[in-house]
Amino acid sequence: MRWISFGILVVVTVIVQSGFGRLLGLGPQRIMPDLLLLWAVVIAFRGNKEQAPLACWLLGLAKDLTSSAILGSYAVGFGLMGLALVYFRELLYGESALLLILLTLVSSLLVEHITLLFATLRGEFSRQEYGGALKVILLTAILTAALSPYGQWLLMKMYRQFGLARRRH
Repeated sequence: MRWISFGILVVVTVIVQSGFGRLLGLGPQRIMPDLLLLWAVVIAFRGNKEQAPLACWLLGLAKDLTSSAILGSYAVGFGLMGLALVYFRELLYGESALLLILLTLVSSLLVEHITLLFATLRGEFSRQEYGGALKVILLTAILTAALSPYGQWLLMKMYRQFGLARRRH
């Protein structure tokens, strides 16, 4: 992983996500794809085994710093997701777009539920609010998963700048 290029990617993504995303979001909740999670999945799927979980954790920390979630909840979720994807990617066959879409969908749902668990344990989230939150979580996960092949394509165009493997191994 080339950390300076990675840092620039994180800063640009945070600016795009928080600046333009709020304007272009869908519906009254401003639902939009989670670009930081998208990068985390691609990096965990293609990155170095030792550095990918750390990169995912840093992307989660960036999301923590720009959201109203409990500090560290996204970092923990992204970090665990990165570890799981690095571990399980050798068991997964192929590099198809459908596989990446499925991995992104499941990862997004798991990370958001980990964040909800942190909020519930802290007493900031009640069971009655779960139905509305689930709808937003599901729509965000679907939008993020739909963009995942394009995100991988974009990062693979710059694989040398980020130090990512051209092929998974």
